[in-house]
Amino acid sequence: MAKPIFSLPIFSLFVLFSLLHSGGSLKMANGQKTWCIANPLSSDSELAANIEFACSQLDCRLIEPDGPCFEPDTQMHHASYVMNLYYQTYGRHLANCDFRHSGVVSLTDPSYGNCTFQSGGALAEQEPSGTWCVAKPGTSDDLLQQNINFACNQVDCGPTHSGGACFYPTTLINHASYAMNLYYQTTGRKKSSCDFRETGLLVSNDPSYGNCAYQYSHD
Repeated sequence: MAKPIFSLPIFSLFVLFSLLHSGGSLKMANGQKTWCIANPLSSDSELAANIEFACSQLDCRLIEPDGPCFEPDTQMHHASYVMNLYYQTYGRHLANCDFRHSGVVSLTDPSYGNCTFQSGGALAEQEPSGTWCVAKPGTSDDLLQQNINFACNQVDCGPTHSGGACFYPTTLINHASYAMNLYYQTTGRKKSSCDFRETGLLVSNDPSYGNCAYQYSHD
């Protein structure tokens, strides 16, 4: 199976990040735009509750059938879209992307195709400089599997196997996110290491959940 081909748009180095040092580690730049997405480890019941909560206060017609953000028709994608809408509408505070610890702040635009995720600007609070890599909610199963194959060919993905701490939930987006983050951390936390043909997102809060710990490599 073909390995993902990574791209690194030059302008994104100036828009998204500043370099900490020559090793390539990244931190949030002043004025960095942010989005809110669902944590890939979230359960279906958590995602459904987030959709119900956000849509009780906002217009969610874009994720309904025939809307530009209906496909892919998954709870992970729909929840991410409405969680971001809630986060942007209410001022981009960390608390507005918490959703009982099932939301993470993305430093990369999750928009794809005709589905645009609203963005109004930076976090209201100063966020720590740590970054993790997760899969974009709108990524197809085929691309998620390719990302798993590529990353797990180079890093140990044992925790996502049966009996491992990150086996549950048994979804491709969870397993892909774990593997993509491990690859990103292992290769020096460069933006290009979380591109995965534009299916990776950098997030600024730890996606770890329960017994599943996402690696973070300190400088």
